[in-house]
Amino acid sequence: MSDALYKKYRLLDMAPASDGGFAAGRRTHCCADMRDAVTHVCDQHADPFECPDNLIAYRAAFDEYGLIVHDGGASYVLISRCPWCGAQLPASRRDDWFDRLDALGLDPASCDDLPTDFKTDAWWFAASPKT
Repeated sequence: MSDALYKKYRLLDMAPASDGGFAAGRRTHCCADMRDAVTHVCDQHADPFECPDNLIAYRAAFDEYGLIVHDGGASYVLISRCPWCGAQLPASRRDDWFDRLDALGLDPASCDDLPTDFKTDAWWFAASPKT
């Protein structure tokens, strides 16, 4: 991924990436430190999971936060509280995402065929109270 594309991907309200994206989404984060963490852009690493300064992943499609596991992959450990301000973070919508796709008869394994809304936070954001 080019540096310009990476920066755009990390900073836009919605990141229409085929994998669901790890952009900031449209959520209002609990504090400035959390917002800064989930929108951190590194000048040296194109992949946020390769950058040792990236600590928090926010997956907008699932509305979930996690501590990045820097083991060479793209994994993270879900967290329920903000490490800076202690605020309760929203419950993950991952199960709802899979349930909704199942109800629509869609296979989540074929990311290219999913409706655009399911690749971002759009599928849940419009129906939720503004957060």
